[in-house]
Amino acid sequence: MMSRKRDQIILATRDLVFEQGLQDVAMSQIAQRAQVGMGTIYNYFPSKEDLVFCLFSEIKATMSLHVLEGYDATQPVVDRVLYLLGSLVRYSIEHPREFFLTNQLAQIPFIQKRAKSEKVPALVVAFNQVMIDAQQQHLLKAMPLDVMSVLLLGATNALVEAHMRQQIHLDQTTTEQATSACWDAIKR
Repeated sequence: MMSRKRDQIILATRDLVFEQGLQDVAMSQIAQRAQVGMGTIYNYFPSKEDLVFCLFSEIKATMSLHVLEGYDATQPVVDRVLYLLGSLVRYSIEHPREFFLTNQLAQIPFIQKRAKSEKVPALVVAFNQVMIDAQQQHLLKAMPLDVMSVLLLGATNALVEAHMRQQIHLDQTTTEQATSACWDAIKR
């Protein structure tokens, strides 16, 4: 069980990094926002990097739980891909801070490095598996899997960003149409 103070620190970090950007957030601001002393932060997190990586990991884990809720790995490949993409779009729209933070933090070198040595989030495992299954069933174009994954996830992220900027509106029907078009881009 996580402590209330630790949770306050994580939430304060999330909000401040979202509002100001990582470089502009000092540990003293986090302590003030979380209503804890500096020593309390360092009891839980030896450094700012540790705190930010923990925030990133927790957001990814929570995202995985939400997106995979109701996911059925026994369904046909196309249904699984569409389910994962649609769920990811819905989660991202419902949790804009987390969406923007994961995309921002994933670009930071120390997070990229540490993420490689950590346990792979369940969502990534499920997504990789469905892509492997699609390739084994000869459902995909002759392209490397990582390129297809970037196409799918990049398009999904772009849709969510456009929705959040009010350039487009993603309702259930439009989301289904858009994720289906993403699948069409990589299928044979």
